[in-house]
Amino acid sequence: MTMKINWTILILVLVLATGCSTTPPPQAPNIPNDVAAILEWETEGRVGIRTQDDALSGNFYWHKTPNAFELNIVGPFGQGATTLSGDDHSVTLKTDDRSVTGNDAETLLFNELGWHFPIRQVNYWIRGLAHPTSPADIVYRADGKLIEKLVQDGWTVTYRDYTQLEHLSLPQRMQVERAPYRVNLIITQWAVK
Repeated sequence: MTMKINWTILILVLVLATGCSTTPPPQAPNIPNDVAAILEWETEGRVGIRTQDDALSGNFYWHKTPNAFELNIVGPFGQGATTLSGDDHSVTLKTDDRSVTGNDAETLLFNELGWHFPIRQVNYWIRGLAHPTSPADIVYRADGKLIEKLVQDGWTVTYRDYTQLEHLSLPQRMQVERAPYRVNLIITQWAVK
């Protein structure tokens, strides 16, 4: 009986020791202290775009770094892929059948698609912030911290829902609108640095 107890104790000690000597869990990515400090992000989700003459919907993926960006929109069932990508020097718009390069995303979108869309401002709006260089009318939610509605440069941004990414509150459902344009975003995934 003593031998049986000794083996049981030995096995128990080995199991406990093995449990204590596992490798440490991977560290969480370096998440900024506040939304304004986010320098790089990846988002994905669903998008609906309406213009006076058009309506389209699909999935989007947006990767933004301090010096470059890539925005992919893919229609239902993988059809109608559009990519807008660029850096500080040039921007490229690719569709299924062509690729066009220019100096400015807003001008390129207007020249190629006939759309006026405030790309510079959207870089802030998607994070739940007003663009810092132009005046804005802001209505906050009851908590006094998160924006419910933002009017800036002739556009109205309505934040319907936020999601938590650790200690950060980031938009989850939002609408960007100025007649005849309306863009609805449902963000299903956020990654930030």
